[in-house]
Amino acid sequence: MHLSLRISQHLLIPLLALLPVLAQAGGAFVVKGGTMRLSDDRQILDLANRELEENSNGTIAFNIEARKRNGVALGFEYINYRNDFTSPLGESGEARTQTAQFLGKKYFIDGGPVHPYIGIGIGAGKTNVDYIRAGTSFSDQEFTLALQALLGLELRFDNLSFLAEVKHMYHDIESGGNEYDPTATGLFVGMGFNW
Repeated sequence: MHLSLRISQHLLIPLLALLPVLAQAGGAFVVKGGTMRLSDDRQILDLANRELEENSNGTIAFNIEARKRNGVALGFEYINYRNDFTSPLGESGEARTQTAQFLGKKYFIDGGPVHPYIGIGIGAGKTNVDYIRAGTSFSDQEFTLALQALLGLELRFDNLSFLAEVKHMYHDIESGGNEYDPTATGLFVGMGFNW
């Protein structure tokens, strides 16, 4: 069985186990868009210098969470972001990163529409690096442990919410011997559906 399929199954099984809990508790499903700014936009891949676009393209995130009355929320988040790059010879490529993480959040201010929050996450990251060198296409897949810290503000109006969020995503590239480092800081805005 392909490694990424096994990782996806291991991440989806706990999410499916959370569904009964989510149905009983208050919760939300959130869709976010934004940008991730790489911590290092000049990296060496396959012994060649690559200059990456500092800000990502096609950045989207989804999360689902169960919320308790004390402001604690537990959930799952998926993020997808892409950074294009070139070599000194002008050859192009892209690095597409996906993460699936379990999240813990703490919402502040019980009551009213304004709810600031903080949170942390842990999960898996996968990056596909595709590029052209000397007219030949190359592709590489890298897996990482992904950690995040986040800070946000949510405005809730009945079953609808709007939010702005800043997050730092750290990828542990040392343990897997990976070359590409997708560690980045992001800014997101989004809309959620609450129950």
